[in-house]
Amino acid sequence: SRLKIFAMVLVAQLDGVEGVKCGRGEYPVGAECCPMCGAGLRVYKHCTASSSTTCIPCVGDTYTDHPNGLEHCMDCKLCDKGANLVPEVACTYTKNTVCGCPPGYFCSYFGTEDCELCQHYTVCFPHSMVKVKGTKTTDNVCEACPPGTFSTANMPYNCTSQSIHQEDGLVPGEGRNILYVTVFFVVLLVAATGLAYIWQRRKRKNRVP
Repeated sequence: SRLKIFAMVLVAQLDGVEGVKCGRGEYPVGAECCPMCGAGLRVYKHCTASSSTTCIPCVGDTYTDHPNGLEHCMDCKLCDKGANLVPEVACTYTKNTVCGCPPGYFCSYFGTEDCELCQHYTVCFPHSMVKVKGTKTTDNVCEACPPGTFSTANMPYNCTSQSIHQEDGLVPGEGRNILYVTVFFVVLLVAATGLAYIWQRRKRKNRVP
């Protein structure tokens, strides 16, 4: 993650010069301990024996979120559209992008910092109802209408008694078995898509030298 990279760079700066022990808020350059630049800034010129560190702001889609001795600001994260991700919190000069899910999606895989994969909520079809409504991190849970009841719309929260509709001259629809098969394959497809994406992502990471 970018935070780990930042930490590694910072540790390298603090330990890079043997024998130089700098205080908190300082980093070593040669035999000197220079004051760090604040969040949102980077080093333009290192300090000398007679001058302090010169810092300048990050520009464009870059940031630093901690006091640092970096000569370059870090790039803001790009949310992967292929994983259905959108910026939940936009990048600023002092804070990285936070990725999340658009309306109608939930986060099915969390990385070390934020969401890495969003999937569309399962739709509860007619002859079923919503047992548990999905959240930002969980899918909808559907269940079949109890015997003697039915539903005719998508995403109902209650099923209607057949006897009430029969008294009104209405006949409930058929095809409950088709519904079960359809729901099963939709859930299977969503799960397979998510697993394939995660496998490909890890495969690409393993290829990085």
